Amino acid sequence: MTRSGEYRARPALSVLAVGALVAAVLGAPTAEAQPPSAASAGTASTGATAAGRRITAPVSERPRAYTAAELTELNARQAERDAREVSLGRRGPEPRHGALGAEAARPDGTAAQAATLVRDSTIPASGIAGGASYSSYVQEPSTDANGGNLFQVGNWYASRSTDNGSTWSYLDPFTLFGSGFCCDQVTQYDAATGRQFWLLQYSDRLVLANAPAAGAGAFTGWCYWNITSSWFGLAAGTTLDYNDITIANNNVYISTNFFPAAGGQGSAIVRLPKVPMSTCGAFSYNYLNRTDSFTFKLVPGSTDTLFWGSNWGQTNGSSFRVYAWAENSGSYNWWDRTVASYSFYTRNSGQNCGSADNVVKNWCQFSDSRTLGAYRAGGTLGFSFNAKQDASHPFPYTRIVRFTESTKAYLGASDFWGSWGALQFLSMAPNNAGRVGSTFAWGGGTGTTHYYPGAGVNNSPNNGVDLSPNYYLWGGGNTCANAAGLYRWGDYLTVRTYKADQSRWVAAGYRMSAHCGTAGAYSEPHNVLFS
Repeated sequence: MTRSGEYRARPALSVLAVGALVAAVLGAPTAEAQPPSAASAGTASTGATAAGRRITAPVSERPRAYTAAELTELNARQAERDAREVSLGRRGPEPRHGALGAEAARPDGTAAQAATLVRDSTIPASGIAGGASYSSYVQEPSTDANGGNLFQVGNWYASRSTDNGSTWSYLDPFTLFGSGFCCDQVTQYDAATGRQFWLLQYSDRLVLANAPAAGAGAFTGWCYWNITSSWFGLAAGTTLDYNDITIANNNVYISTNFFPAAGGQGSAIVRLPKVPMSTCGAFSYNYLNRTDSFTFKLVPGSTDTLFWGSNWGQTNGSSFRVYAWAENSGSYNWWDRTVASYSFYTRNSGQNCGSADNVVKNWCQFSDSRTLGAYRAGGTLGFSFNAKQDASHPFPYTRIVRFTESTKAYLGASDFWGSWGALQFLSMAPNNAGRVGSTFAWGGGTGTTHYYPGAGVNNSPNNGVDLSPNYYLWGGGNTCANAAGLYRWGDYLTVRTYKADQSRWVAAGYRMSAHCGTAGAYSEPHNVLFS
């Protein structure tokens, strides 16, 4: 273990390993424990589509107040998604090492914070009168910004601000692009085209839309496409779920998990040229799908090559697969790597993010260890995921693994953990100085201390994790349980490089304003700018 908390595999001291150890002492780069394996290769397929559809989005001063029937419809779609189980890969070994680095500072401590909060905006700014009417307790927020023009979405709302978060107005995702809206929205701004891209989940398709992100009319004139399972080379009736988006030099990339009607699961990517999309034109696209990996996390900071990764599908808990797809190529590659072992968890498999006395409920009970965060910075590819508590980690924590961009050699790992509570759902993005900004959820507590789940941000080097994050948002109560009785916080958070000042980041977080089911309780989204 290095001073930064990085873990490296430790083979027997062969002549090669002794040489690497000497090189490390002398300050030269160390070799991977085992020589990197050769890349495996796959070929993408090609499709084409007609021009998109143009609409003008009505904007209101208050978020939609869903009717009882509409809430029932949304919750039914959510419950249908919740019922899906994943059985892919084999279980890896239990961890045989201690925590990889010192624990993070307590949220009520006096340590200097690594991340500086520039702005914290609550959505809506005036709060909600009368309790939840626009948002789900399973929040899944996503955001990005063109300077002071901000766009943030979540379950089940879409909001915009044209005055740097002072006030917010709202679009209606329930009706804007047709019927069947459910959830899983993600958004990203592309400075090259000046467009805001917005991906939404529907019962039978995805919708990808884009709109200008400048001026008082920002985020109102949308062009969109209905993306069915056929865009990913999948049969009709295949369900799409848990989507991600990232934008590289020339293309917009969408990843999704899929569930064929006959059973099983896998993950897929479609590559879409952003210039014709920004003019609502027709275009050709490329796609790939795989049934040996689950949940592709696309890497922010990808430029002429898309990188992504998955930790689910091979040896769950000790392996990681890194993928790369050059923008000018019809083929892609992947590398399988052994990483420091951790307790991979799945839905309701013993993880416990609640307080020791169960006053704070187990808010990660529904979650799992799929890859949630990624970045490319300083020649390094990093990925993060949830891990279950073990003998060295009293609460669930986040594991971060790193690889060289050039050879995909495994560089090591760090833990973001606390003896006082859980640190989960870490999302990451690089800035122009090669540092990594992150947003995360936290909560737990020991003794008589109770931390209801809230949100935090951090600013770390690309080869480690800073141990003094900014716990800017404290929870106000317990989250709700789903129809199966499992407490659920959400599946993901989002942080983006702030394009107006690329030394900073813009992020989305949230908290419960009060205990689930009590008068006036609702899920309160926040949009923050930090450095």
